[in-house]
Amino acid sequence: MTEHIPLNKLILSPRNVRKTNGEEDIESLADSIHSKGLLQNLVVSPAAGSTGKNRKYAVDAGGRRYRALKRNVTLGRIAANHPIPCHIIASDDGLEASLAENLQKIAMNPADEVEAFAAIITAGGAGTNSRADVNDTATRIANCARRFGRTENYVRQRLRLASLAPEILDALRAGKITIESARAYAGHPDPKVQLKIFAANDKKPQDWAHDPKSVRDALAGKVYAIDHRLVRYVGLEAYVEAGGRVETDLFFGEGEREQLLDPAIIDSLAKTKAEREAQEQAQADGWLDGVVAPVNGHIWQDPTPPLGYVRQFRAPDDVEEAARAQRVTMYRLNEDGSGVERLNYTHYVPKMPAEEEDKAGPAQSRHDIDYAARERRERIELYAARMAAPSISGTPLEDRAFWPVDEWDELEFVDEDDGSRNAIVTLLIKVPVDELQPHMKAAEQKYEARQAEKQRIEQQLSATGSETTPDNDPADPDAGDPGDPDGGEEQEQAREDAPADDEQVAA
Repeated sequence: MTEHIPLNKLILSPRNVRKTNGEEDIESLADSIHSKGLLQNLVVSPAAGSTGKNRKYAVDAGGRRYRALKRNVTLGRIAANHPIPCHIIASDDGLEASLAENLQKIAMNPADEVEAFAAIITAGGAGTNSRADVNDTATRIANCARRFGRTENYVRQRLRLASLAPEILDALRAGKITIESARAYAGHPDPKVQLKIFAANDKKPQDWAHDPKSVRDALAGKVYAIDHRLVRYVGLEAYVEAGGRVETDLFFGEGEREQLLDPAIIDSLAKTKAEREAQEQAQADGWLDGVVAPVNGHIWQDPTPPLGYVRQFRAPDDVEEAARAQRVTMYRLNEDGSGVERLNYTHYVPKMPAEEEDKAGPAQSRHDIDYAARERRERIELYAARMAAPSISGTPLEDRAFWPVDEWDELEFVDEDDGSRNAIVTLLIKVPVDELQPHMKAAEQKYEARQAEKQRIEQQLSATGSETTPDNDPADPDAGDPGDPDGGEEQEQAREDAPADDEQVAA
């Protein structure tokens, strides 16, 4: 139904989906309406709580035109009660009408669109065949897609994006991240996981922050794709029987695929199965036992030595059959996830008693053999870590960062115990001496403060007669992480607070 309603009887509807860019170019729109008239009716619905002579109508679609009309009142071009042609709809249809109109006009902010689709599906769907009593979400999605000329997958993606952590959705609304970055974060259903990766990316330089590929790489391992080698090895049925959850990955290219939300269950099932297969295969070949490398570890990771055994770099095929009964062979899960395969360059032998090592002499010592083997493995791991490190070409570190030339300058990488499984490998950064000058005063003050604190501690120890300071004593300016010469948390906070140039100097 269409009626002319006084402008002062109209209010902006809270259901209007455009919450961003509502004031954009209102001046020119007001001029256009003043010269040509209102070319398209406003879509309104009865405002809640208003009746009789005081009845007002909420503008569900046409919010920018409504603002432009109000602007013309301010400019004295029309009266406050100027009659406005309006199409009146039921209040329940207001949200749908607002979204339908805004999809056809100036591009909505992606966050507004995402929330609008979610609100329509949650409220009961879209279209005449989708009412509040339609409880089937799939039907609601189908109706909504048909009503707004979108694919069902498009609507499902918007619903997934609507479930992003609020901080990430706000970043999308503010233009801090792109819709592609938001899609990458939405690849994991847990907002806590999303926020952890988001916070880490937020600390990166602006040109690198929230890069979709980096986000997806960081989320790798937090969920498993249906074609992951561990999933192929364990089997989807076994995973589901163990209580694992499966959902559709809506952001896999142009199509869809299933993803597994409980990788820990897959890891546990794969570990148990691989250990059993390794033992069965080893004993069938005459070995005492067989052990398997971590199923979700790096390619260079080997199994943990059994108690009382040490590594020997000798091909298992060269071991006499009689000697195998006292030795343990090693396996790892192969790349295609079809089963375990034996490592053909090493195995474990019983540890030589200390007295026998002494008799064997330095050259024959098992300790020396183990040391050489460990050094070889660590060198291989280091080279592999270098190869896997991201390229610095095209970044601010280009021409400043380089690998150490002398291998003795290199630090072996560390596999962290916090579950992140990150390899840390040495990289040196060149900073021109001229760039140090702006920081010299602060550095000098820090040095003098440390020296004064050390002197105070020494005097205190001298007065008490003690010769040592307990490790990690808060009074000790050098206490803290032994790997951090600047004292752990204090230096870390300083790096977070400092500008980018300071971070490079600190590095």
